[in-house]
Amino acid sequence: MKIVQLYNLRWHIGRRMEYQPAFIVPCVNGFENRTRNTGGQVTVAKNVATGLSRELTPMQQTPRRAPIRVITLTVFLAVFVSASTASAQQKTFLKEHYVLGPIRVFYTNEGKDAVPLDDVDRTAVPDRIEDIAKQVWAARYLFCEVLKFPDPLGGERYRKVNCIQVSVRDLGGGNGVAYDESQRARLIPEGKPTDRAIVMSINCKLNPIENITPAHETFHLVQYGATYFKNSWFLEGMTRWSEHALAREGLGHVKYSPTGPWPQELQHFQQLSKMKYDAEHMLWNAIARRTDRDGLLRDKLLGEKLTSLRYSDGTHVLRDRTLQGAEVMREIVIELGKLDDVAFEELKYDRWSEVNQRAEGNNSYIYKAVMDVFRRRVPSVGAYEVPVVKRPMDHGT
Repeated sequence: MKIVQLYNLRWHIGRRMEYQPAFIVPCVNGFENRTRNTGGQVTVAKNVATGLSRELTPMQQTPRRAPIRVITLTVFLAVFVSASTASAQQKTFLKEHYVLGPIRVFYTNEGKDAVPLDDVDRTAVPDRIEDIAKQVWAARYLFCEVLKFPDPLGGERYRKVNCIQVSVRDLGGGNGVAYDESQRARLIPEGKPTDRAIVMSINCKLNPIENITPAHETFHLVQYGATYFKNSWFLEGMTRWSEHALAREGLGHVKYSPTGPWPQELQHFQQLSKMKYDAEHMLWNAIARRTDRDGLLRDKLLGEKLTSLRYSDGTHVLRDRTLQGAEVMREIVIELGKLDDVAFEELKYDRWSEVNQRAEGNNSYIYKAVMDVFRRRVPSVGAYEVPVVKRPMDHGT
């Protein structure tokens, strides 16, 4: 058990109970509550271990003193902290950073989140950090600058975002994760106070020379910037296809005939909608092969900055020069940005909550966008329409 906060409980006569934080007992993270302004100004909680501050929410702030009798009782609130919560509270502050174009990588050389300190080029930046930055930079540059996928930086959803912020830390069993909400960028000498970022985390134990996860998470950011749909067969399946852009093995397995039938039979669609990563083989790779037999990315298209980029061991970041299906995938991503507006209206969403972004009802709209774009390139692809959902009739009274 850890006592983490001391509360003043305030009972207002004739009103519901309200509370305010009086102070926070020092614990592992060293949080403490700075003196609040009872005149209604924002209260700030400061982490003395890191020097970072955060604004308290309105519910955590004290309202203006009401002209009624108030009885104040100070009590301790004992909080039982689970292992996962304790771990989250004890996250190491990543005090080091490295910048490569719009990519900002934060890391530490100490503790459980430390990266290997190998520094072949003697830049005073660990090779692991430079290699992660290079892969993220290359993935965004290839898809957004060369292949013209929608760029999340400054795009419709992230208009004020100008950088990708990468936190390198111990993620336990996971390799990486990308987040779809933008935030204020961490202030660094190379940046501005107004900078905003989209964010990912990469495991400090991951070697990007041998693992394509940083590029995988970068493509997720491209998807997030283009559409609100997050159904796994699209989100993870298409991203698995995208990995072949920087990898060496070519297109990968195709487990559905590129010649169809298209659209797929209902049972295939039902199976597809329950898939995650394997959807690559059942849909995305098949479409890529049917629409692009060559897939050659010529040096003139890629440019010298990308073709000459190398990891710390001397190997090229761009492993080969092939990626089948880039044009059709780009058009599908753009089309999904239109169909999510239709889905929002027809499914009567009030907002794009996490539940709505992953809702089963989205599947037909995603598939329609895929088939509509596919048909433009392969006219034999049949029409697909979103099934009409029967709603109970209102017989009145």
